[in-house]
Amino acid sequence: MQTIFSTMRVNNEYQLCEVYSEECKNAIEAGLLASRISYFMNYPKAKLFSRHRYLCVFCVNETCVDEAERIVNNIVEENGYEVRFLMRKNPTSYL
Repeated sequence: MQTIFSTMRVNNEYQLCEVYSEECKNAIEAGLLASRISYFMNYPKAKLFSRHRYLCVFCVNETCVDEAERIVNNIVEENGYEVRFLMRKNPTSYL
């Protein structure tokens, strides 16, 4: 017997971008919420000799990566924030 949950895929999050300021994080968060894109933020530990004091990584579902990238690009172009796009599968495994 196979349940509906046995065919579901999990761990389908992509790391979209790294953000280095809280103002940029708030702007991207508002843009993703306005577009109804599901996301979560990851705050990795700061490295010892990192030149950025603030670091936040936005992760989105793989089905929304293109639209989320477009939204972040528009926000960055309008405001001139520093953002690094990662566009890779989230290495965290939840199972």
